Amino acid sequence: MLKKIHVQTKSREEARDVTDEVQQAVAESGVREGFVIIYIPHDAAAISIHRTLTEEDAPKLDQILDAVNPDRETPEYTKAAFVAPTEVGVVENGRMVLGEDQRVYFYEFDGPQERSVYVYVGS
Repeated sequence: MLKKIHVQTKSREEARDVTDEVQQAVAESGVREGFVIIYIPHDAAAISIHRTLTEEDAPKLDQILDAVNPDRETPEYTKAAFVAPTEVGVVENGRMVLGEDQRVYFYEFDGPQERSVYVYVGS
């Protein structure tokens, strides 16, 4: 099953938690055991699975990416390339398997924009 999630970003750069939308897509698929692929078809956006971000944590991603690529004139798609456009996960008991403190985050690097997140669930 393939589901398209629409994300409207509000800032030039932001991290948006899309875990609930991904879990809903997995549940709607009816797959009990299998895999999930999350794909972002935009050159200046990305997806990542990691621990829950707090307000204090969110700016740290910018600091890390700026340290890796400090050139402010570099296109925004360079940051997106460091995060990645795809994540793959496991489905067990009809849910995507995540650690206790893990979430799925959509990253915008050239907003505000209307973006798409594709979620493919298979067995």
